[in-house]
Amino acid sequence: MRSVNSFESFRLPFRGLKPGIHRFDFQIDGSFFEHFPEGEIRQGNVTVQLDLEKAERMLVFRFSISGEVELPCDRCNEPVNLMIRGKEILIVKFGGTFEEQSDEIRIIPEAETHYDIAPFLYECIHLLLPMRRVHPENEQGKGSCNPEILQKIGALSHRDSPDPRWEKLKEIRGTKDERREA
Repeated sequence: MRSVNSFESFRLPFRGLKPGIHRFDFQIDGSFFEHFPEGEIRQGNVTVQLDLEKAERMLVFRFSISGEVELPCDRCNEPVNLMIRGKEILIVKFGGTFEEQSDEIRIIPEAETHYDIAPFLYECIHLLLPMRRVHPENEQGKGSCNPEILQKIGALSHRDSPDPRWEKLKEIRGTKDERREA
């Protein structure tokens, strides 16, 4: 079992590996997510166990992913830590050119000696994110979002009197409707 941590370590050398299963362990943190500036995750602590099965004409990557990532809360926009956990499989076959046959099957040229799993891991981690990303409830069953932010949102969303501009627009529309009826 080998443990790898630098970003270059995600380029796995498969030439020279004997047929069979080879174990790799990765610890992913904020430095990994910095390489993907378009993503929404900036911080995290994710453990990846990878079993690479080398066969004569293909590679089978079996990923076990677990950990915690930090994202902005959907409700208050403050950072919230979310647990992720999942298993993924990637099959890499040897062929003439680079080709993505499906989400789980890729073809690479016969002459390749390494395979970069970083983009696949990045996608897998994002697919494990929950749809709703909010702070968990506290012991009293109330949300633990920032109360100041929630108070400001509440003040903005509850207006006692309607906006006078809307009333003016309704008056204008009413006069148009009256003219059409006449």
